[in-house]
Amino acid sequence: MVTFGVSLTKLKTDNSDRKGFSFSFYCDCCGKEWKSPLTPYLSGGYASIEHKETKKLIWMWEHEAAFEYANAEAHLHFNKCSECGKWVCDACFYVHRKKEDGLCRVCSENQNHLTGNAPPACSQEKAG
Repeated sequence: MVTFGVSLTKLKTDNSDRKGFSFSFYCDCCGKEWKSPLTPYLSGGYASIEHKETKKLIWMWEHEAAFEYANAEAHLHFNKCSECGKWVCDACFYVHRKKEDGLCRVCSENQNHLTGNAPPACSQEKAG
């Protein structure tokens, strides 16, 4: 069984196969997907390895490294809410004028409800 490090977003999908590694990360607010580019499986640079367990171990190492790289790259596609800690897409992120940091749509709506301001709208639909 392959184990993952901690995913940036709450929901992720492993799209990897024998050819390479790719992962999808989803906005914690609306579910919008960001898919990492395919990282080819290089078999550790040893195409002639025939030992099944060795191939499996090399695949797992490359898989883990590709996940860690994709997870780090996901930071460029999602924003962290300073209130609840969710990672959300740009459409679900609202930077408050009074703060340096921003809030997700839900926390912003809650704060705007308290102050009487109109909440920002998210352009994405909730993922099912």
